[in-house]
Amino acid sequence: MKVLYAALLVAMSTTTYGQDFCKQIKKEVSDDKMTYDYSSPFDQYERNAIKVTRSYNNDIENGYDNFILTFQYFAGLDDIYIKNDKGEQVEKKEKSLIIEFADKTKITDDTIVVLHDFSDDKAESKRFVYFPITDENITQLTTKKIVKYTIAGFEQAAPADPQNALMQYIKCMKAVKK
Repeated sequence: MKVLYAALLVAMSTTTYGQDFCKQIKKEVSDDKMTYDYSSPFDQYERNAIKVTRSYNNDIENGYDNFILTFQYFAGLDDIYIKNDKGEQVEKKEKSLIIEFADKTKITDDTIVVLHDFSDDKAESKRFVYFPITDENITQLTTKKIVKYTIAGFEQAAPADPQNALMQYIKCMKAVKK
């Protein structure tokens, strides 16, 4: 019976309730202790990925606090180009992000600029956006599960997140002392 009890304790410690998401966040501090950078675990090669980052500086004159979600997905190389009036291939200028939650509510931002890049092997393009976490949207982002997102009209399923890690990373970074 004691062996079974011990096994159950070990199993429970690896579940959502036993996992400390705050310890998974990478923290970097500048030598002068003015700039702090935090980032959630992130695989830059994942087809569709979401990353939480927070970077702030305590300088009285030039301080800042950037708290963002980065949404990305890979697509074909031609997906980010169009032909201009002269027939030349130019990069698209795209905007818009829709974040959809499990309860079917959405956050929509038609003004957010979509950025483009390439995969390391230059075989694919990458679309990504930097979405600011604000006082107006943090409650939704910390209490509702993101199930999909749409960048410039291209819908993507959110990465598997059975333990609601994204919500936890946002909570952890919100709580950091400045």
